[in-house]
Amino acid sequence: MKFRTTAIAMAVAGIAAAPVAVQAGADEVYASARVGLIYTDTGGTADFDVNNMSSRFGMRGETDLGNGLTGFGRYEFSVTDSGVGLRHRYVGLKGDWGSVLMGQTNHTFYNYVVGPLDNPWWFSGITMIDYRSRDDHGITYAGGSGNMSFGATLFFQNDTEETAPDAIELGIDFGLGDSTIALAWASVDEDGGFTGSGGQGVQGASQTDEDIIGLAWHGIGIGDTSLGVSYMMQDDDSGIVVDWLIGNAYVHVEQLSLDAADVDPLTLTLGYTQSLGRKTTMWYEIATVDADTDDSDDDTTFIGATLKYDII
Repeated sequence: MKFRTTAIAMAVAGIAAAPVAVQAGADEVYASARVGLIYTDTGGTADFDVNNMSSRFGMRGETDLGNGLTGFGRYEFSVTDSGVGLRHRYVGLKGDWGSVLMGQTNHTFYNYVVGPLDNPWWFSGITMIDYRSRDDHGITYAGGSGNMSFGATLFFQNDTEETAPDAIELGIDFGLGDSTIALAWASVDEDGGFTGSGGQGVQGASQTDEDIIGLAWHGIGIGDTSLGVSYMMQDDDSGIVVDWLIGNAYVHVEQLSLDAADVDPLTLTLGYTQSLGRKTTMWYEIATVDADTDDSDDDTTFIGATLKYDII
């Protein structure tokens, strides 16, 4: 019994020490607990709830392979009420020529015209043409020269369509003073494209194979504030995003225009991020979605206050 007790104690000590040992090297284990008090009014039903707000844990690292080549990889999991899900899973190589990775993560279209304006903690991407964050089945290259960067993603998915690749994304940006101008293009398969685990998918002319084009200008300095704007279009549908950072506060606006449905849904998000000290952050958001229909029950109101603690 004494031996068994000692063994258990040593195992527990080893588990507790493992993250420290990993962090001391080139690799990292991390975990973030995020729980909030939220009020939602959707479809005529309103309620308060204490809810998980995208808690997660993961591992990432890189290794010098010599000859200017580095190998890297990452696994990140979401923790939800229904269990553990997958957020990121990829491996790659990088060097002076750029980087290439394979797996599930944010890829080219998101990285160039969506991500730079995706500042809200929770209420974002609700009324964008394309918000396919953390797509799977992708091979992505990223490179650059001077103040210009460029990237490309090829998607390969096992489906009934005998096409390869199933979808393509291209992106390019360049610096303009302290700001950045970006352009991206995404093809869409006949089934409406990919719907990554973290995003809302394609919300424009869905179930078509029309390409999506996105243009963004972000990092525009206005005094002590920073402004970003983007425009996306797919066939006759379009969307505009405005994201304004004001110190620790932010204003985020999304306007979607759907031609066939003849509606223009609008999302407005106001938020504030407050640091409470080491590893501890609070964020607050108020958001409304006007579905632009004759039924007010289609509209949404969200109010949230979330405490985030970085455990590791």
